[in-house]
Amino acid sequence: MYKLSNEQITAAFDHKGRLTALVKSGGENIIAAPAEDSFQLVFCKGGDWENTAFGRDQDFEASEDGESLSFRCKALRTKRTGADIGVTLRIALKEDQLIYTAEIENRDEVLITDFTYPITGEVAKLGAEKAPALLWPNQCGAMVSNIGKYLDHLPPTWEAHPYSLSITYPGGHAAGGSMQWMALTDGENTLSFSGRDEMFYASELRVTGGKAHHETASLMLCRLPFAQKGEIWQSAPVVLTLYAGDWHRAAREYRAWAETWRPEHKKPRWIEDMQGYFLVINKQQFGAEMWPYDQIPKLYELAQAHGFDTLGLFGWYDSGHDNQYPDLKVSESMGGAEALRENIRKVQERGGHVTLYHQGHLMEVTSEYYKNGGCANESVSRWGTPYYEAYNKAHKSRFLSHFTNKVFSNACPSSPAWQELMEEKTEFISGFGADGVLFDQIGGMYPYPCFNKEHPHALGKPSLSMSQGRRKLLGRLQKKSKEIGSEFCFMTEHVTDLYSAYADCLHGMFLSPFAQGERREALEGGEPMMTNFPELFRYCFPKTYVTVRNPAPYMTRRVANFCFLYGLKLEMEVRYEADKQDLLADKWPEYRKYGKAVSDLRRRYWQLLGRGEFRDTDPLDIPSPGLLAKAFVNGSQLAAALWNDSGEPISLEGFDAPGWTFEKAAALTGELSDMPKEIAPEEIMVILYNKKEVD
Repeated sequence: MYKLSNEQITAAFDHKGRLTALVKSGGENIIAAPAEDSFQLVFCKGGDWENTAFGRDQDFEASEDGESLSFRCKALRTKRTGADIGVTLRIALKEDQLIYTAEIENRDEVLITDFTYPITGEVAKLGAEKAPALLWPNQCGAMVSNIGKYLDHLPPTWEAHPYSLSITYPGGHAAGGSMQWMALTDGENTLSFSGRDEMFYASELRVTGGKAHHETASLMLCRLPFAQKGEIWQSAPVVLTLYAGDWHRAAREYRAWAETWRPEHKKPRWIEDMQGYFLVINKQQFGAEMWPYDQIPKLYELAQAHGFDTLGLFGWYDSGHDNQYPDLKVSESMGGAEALRENIRKVQERGGHVTLYHQGHLMEVTSEYYKNGGCANESVSRWGTPYYEAYNKAHKSRFLSHFTNKVFSNACPSSPAWQELMEEKTEFISGFGADGVLFDQIGGMYPYPCFNKEHPHALGKPSLSMSQGRRKLLGRLQKKSKEIGSEFCFMTEHVTDLYSAYADCLHGMFLSPFAQGERREALEGGEPMMTNFPELFRYCFPKTYVTVRNPAPYMTRRVANFCFLYGLKLEMEVRYEADKQDLLADKWPEYRKYGKAVSDLRRRYWQLLGRGEFRDTDPLDIPSPGLLAKAFVNGSQLAAALWNDSGEPISLEGFDAPGWTFEKAAALTGELSDMPKEIAPEEIMVILYNKKEVD
């Protein structure tokens, strides 16, 4: 038994380097059972790509050095073979943090592909009686209440048992890792598991159910080092922290680390102030031309009627949406280039803004570009074939739906030729007078390892081709957009800490309202469930602007309230002929009126609700679990956005912002000079405060 201990934390490890005990001051051991392995490593030897070395099967030499431990394997063995690979696991204790690092020395004719480390071991409770929830960085965030029980009830996987959740980082589709950290929390205690990889290797966050005990969870991180013979690979730290308190501390620590590498840029003011993104497909993949260019002003009228101020035109090109990328050409049958420019200008003269879509990730395999040499820029798998993706935008036709998938190859963002092409396409879009460009998918998607050796991948590694290539691509696009004009915007899709640093606004993914009462049930730790938890990313990166994902030609009350609460940009999507007819017929007038009213309410207090910093529940006192409330702070003013997410009136007695003085309240019906006594079911409200002066 080996131990690291100070006044805050005691951690114990066995001779295989497995964590057997983790105890905070005054608490009990939270490790119900150690993990089977302290690490797992996979290497390719000859033609066998899955030689797995399990920590349990290795011989270790352990050493202690004050506040750190080391466990060293001189060589590795697997079930079928062995390899001259040295692995050293290190754990250091700093205050209440265990800092895990590792060194891999590859002395063999093998390629090391996977390295999973650390693995926490099985956790059932953190100290409170309530079973912990998992905070999961899927896009803007998710919460899984009673995670141990949730994992026990998942359907069988290819591994049969234990069951697990996993997401790739950075990015994925539609489930994708937005950050390198996750946490278990019971509201009173938190176990934070936080990566600190500034190279952003393709990796996987994973949470696995217990083998020794039911209703437990083990946290782990797998990175893809792609270490070759003669290489000594150093893993970036993973910080494991057990402390009394909620998850906000861990989020602040992650944000502080991210600020050391996230670039900053000035965003267009109109993007900061954008209320809503009215997404329209002018022409569909199957050829239907729904919104010719002379209808663009009409679209803006419809957008305004719903409380929106920005048109996002997709499928504005002759080939139709999700077709012939990257060969986009203006459509003569929809009006031609001059009509496109003229009608964009009409929207701008009325105070609106227009962005045009371009694909930044996919190449359609029948496009002229792809067939005439563009394929040299694609990401290549280890089989030597492209990573194919297929998208089908059929609506009513069963033939189209079942038998006409459009097939695309993925561009490798490390390719200089692709980066240059995307810069050219930015200029191309600006030539139509648009206010900006949305390059789809490059704000996320899977971190595909590219094996094309002609591409200049960072450190020559396939597992850095996507993350480091995207950083270069996104940086170039941000720079190019501001060379066109300081108010020319660059948008993209998906949510990640890495890629969002370069964009002005994100077209969100996996971001929709939970069912009525679901948040309360999840927070109270009842039946296990996964629910959206956008505060996870919003609290870490409050100045990253994100639209809600709303693939419908209307905006329900819940979508509008959800955006209001979290400070998200409104969004609705008009994609098909039926959507057009329903919109023109004003099929959902109550939704339209309500959305406009919510937008107007936000505009009145935009200095706080839009330009203020999202603080989540800090520093609010929220007496009722059915009341959802979030704070926005701008200088000496605070706005609390409230939403009664229940079917009953909720008393506001006891609701407060300590350190702040009540100024006034406002609902959709108008302002209130006194603090309201209650909030009605499904009602939203904003309460304004001023900072108390210190005597």
